[in-house]
Amino acid sequence: MLTVTGLTVRFPSFRGGFHEPVRDFSLFLGAGEILGLTGPSGCGKTAFCSALLGMVEHPGFVRAGSIRFDLACGDAVDLARLSEKEWRRIRGKSISLISQNPVQGLNPGQKIGSHFIDAVRAHEPKASRAACLSRAEALLDAALFSRPDRIIRSYPFELSGGMCQRALIALALAHKPALLIADEPTTALDMRSEAEVLRLFLWIREAYHTAVLLVSHDPLVLSRISDRTIEGGAGGLRGGAGRV
Repeated sequence: MLTVTGLTVRFPSFRGGFHEPVRDFSLFLGAGEILGLTGPSGCGKTAFCSALLGMVEHPGFVRAGSIRFDLACGDAVDLARLSEKEWRRIRGKSISLISQNPVQGLNPGQKIGSHFIDAVRAHEPKASRAACLSRAEALLDAALFSRPDRIIRSYPFELSGGMCQRALIALALAHKPALLIADEPTTALDMRSEAEVLRLFLWIREAYHTAVLLVSHDPLVLSRISDRTIEGGAGGLRGGAGRV
């Protein structure tokens, strides 16, 4: 459902010229597959995820390559060629992101329930508040919260890092995406919270047949649940998809 071919992401260099953390890189990801992506800091993992979401920060840009993504309707699109208007129909619905820092990924001035209302109405503007919160409770329950009704009424700063991360995962599932991109989702968590989050990804795969791109600097974390693992080097993500 995702085929990346010859992708190159370029950034201007402070010393002149260009820096390409992702160069002529290719991979494939099947529906319902958990694919691990690992490598040292600075090897291009986050730049690659940003390209998959059409969010490469200016002045960086996708210089070459294609990102074929199969939509639920049966059509396929090249994510590297979409306009921002086209992206708004896909991002957060067909493809969702779980950010690296769970606390910063949530607005501290909004209760968790308000986050769900915004997420659902972004693609279903006529959804009622009650319907949004009902969906939130169901997803938070699936995310291992014993009292989802209490979580809905909580602010992010009232929750632990692990709870914020599980809330973000539940939020990313608001529209049952075909692809879930998780950028270092366990980095700031203790061992118990890490295990809970990894178990959630396995449940997501089984419940929704969602493909997961799981990014981590720790190959041991990936080996616990990934079907395959791709490893980048110090020079960045290069060439065809290697396997570990």
